[in-house]
Amino acid sequence: MPFELTPGRVIHTDDVGQIDAEMRFDVPKGEAPFAITFAEFKNKMAGARVQRVMMQMIMASLRENIGQTLRSVLGRPYQLQGNTPADGFDAGGLIQYVYNHVFGVSFPQNIAKQFTLVQQVTLAETMPGDILVWGSLAVPTAAGVYLGGGKYITVDMLNDVVQIKAVTQSWLPDVIGSLR
Repeated sequence: MPFELTPGRVIHTDDVGQIDAEMRFDVPKGEAPFAITFAEFKNKMAGARVQRVMMQMIMASLRENIGQTLRSVLGRPYQLQGNTPADGFDAGGLIQYVYNHVFGVSFPQNIAKQFTLVQQVTLAETMPGDILVWGSLAVPTAAGVYLGGGKYITVDMLNDVVQIKAVTQSWLPDVIGSLR
């Protein structure tokens, strides 16, 4: 029962090599989010497990472009209401850009509105892709996307550029949100 992922398509074949499940998808482009455009599951197969594996494969393929996305934003300048590499970023715009391009979701630019789309988690539960906020949602003093290994990407207000920083014991986030 092999799975096969190609750009924009994932299939599952049965024991005799016939396609018994197929999903097609559009990858995020610009502000357009990830979208499933077609799904078909034949022969009343046990589809829940197959669908779950197919979605996991699709999401893993979307996350593979995080390096490219990070390279496109690192060193870009701070810009109030900015949300593109060409214009620069504020913290909400950076989070919006990363989520739209890496995770394939359509995210607002406002940090408080972003948190209406995620669930809050504790620091112990933090995983790559989680949103970190210092201060409060109403008045954030800093925000970024957790990358793992104690690092996050943010717009550094002291240096006025997008950079990767370390989460430290003396500078722990006050609020953490996740798409999980």
